[in-house]
Amino acid sequence: MKKNKKKNKKGILIRDGFLSTILSLLACYIISLLFFNISFFNPLSKALEDFSFLDVYYGERLDEVVTIDPNIVLINIEDSQRLEIANALVEVLKEDPKVVGFDIILEQLENTAADSALFRLLNHKKVVSGYVLDVNGVTSNHPFFQGEGAAGFVNFNFGYQDAVVREYTGYYEQPKKLHSAFSVALAKKFLSKKNWEKRNLGQELASTRVINYQGNYERFLNFTIAEFMALSNKSIIKDKAVLIGYLGTPTGNIYDVEDKHFTPLNRITAGKSVPDMYGPTVHANILSMIITDSFMYKISNFWLLVWTFLFSFLASIYFIWLDKRLKISYRTVRKAVLFVFAIVMVWLTLVLFKYGVVLKSTPIIAVTIFSAGFVKYYKHLVRYINTKRKFKSYLK
Repeated sequence: MKKNKKKNKKGILIRDGFLSTILSLLACYIISLLFFNISFFNPLSKALEDFSFLDVYYGERLDEVVTIDPNIVLINIEDSQRLEIANALVEVLKEDPKVVGFDIILEQLENTAADSALFRLLNHKKVVSGYVLDVNGVTSNHPFFQGEGAAGFVNFNFGYQDAVVREYTGYYEQPKKLHSAFSVALAKKFLSKKNWEKRNLGQELASTRVINYQGNYERFLNFTIAEFMALSNKSIIKDKAVLIGYLGTPTGNIYDVEDKHFTPLNRITAGKSVPDMYGPTVHANILSMIITDSFMYKISNFWLLVWTFLFSFLASIYFIWLDKRLKISYRTVRKAVLFVFAIVMVWLTLVLFKYGVVLKSTPIIAVTIFSAGFVKYYKHLVRYINTKRKFKSYLK
């Protein structure tokens, strides 16, 4: 009899935990809909989207000894004129790099000898030009410069433009055309066709990927145009990927925000006010990740939902059980347990991230804590139901 009674209690506890979890998840879903759809909360919701405690991982790495990427070279155009840029591009191509990325958009035609030279250079088989995709179509080089040369879109975010650049899209489909990202077009020329197909990169890059940042412009060999032209031995760029674009005047100027973006490497992880990385450097980080096959593995939304439900369910069962065992110290113990749970989840997330696995644990932590707190409302609901009809519950 005692064994049957214990089994019945366990069954009732599990049922209560399940019902409490379902109701808490439903309440959480309704609250989130209100939160993200009421315009009053828009600034706060944007701020939450821009924050991730995974940024702490990059913050801890900022003081590491910088190692230079052996595959990529950055050349900063600063405020150079077109003739200077054309001359530099000629010298770059002479040294036989594997690919040259031209992250500059020449929207206007100046009808000069420099324009004629740039037309020939931008249609070289090793050069990839950039363009911007927007709601109105494409912002690209003036038609004069367009020929048979390769090109790719330089966008990072297709929605909220001031968002932190944590992910990138390898391909973007528009009616009748599939666009390749600038970094993907560069990687395809840098890697051999055999390597590209063996690694199945066309498929790998078809979905949104988390960027595995290696560092800012200091992580790559970088020159201004003047510095590059003054080199006595320019062969250091042979077989490299060379990215030509704007990196500030002077290079790395923190107050110059032209073509600059927020990234997880920003030293201010919350309330960011100044963008921290120039576009060419973001492309260089993505290109480096593709070349070295150092992709991040992102845990899917399906498994996030599974783990969120599982932790919420276990939390509901545990705190329903604890509510019956403890009367005075219940709230203190609950807060302590949830605090430890949150710390452990953050630690686990950072450890996984270090090894290339991206677990977005914020929803798991938030919903689990919400479900644990919802137990008291479930208790009141049970008491109310028992005033209307008999309802067996582990709670009294």
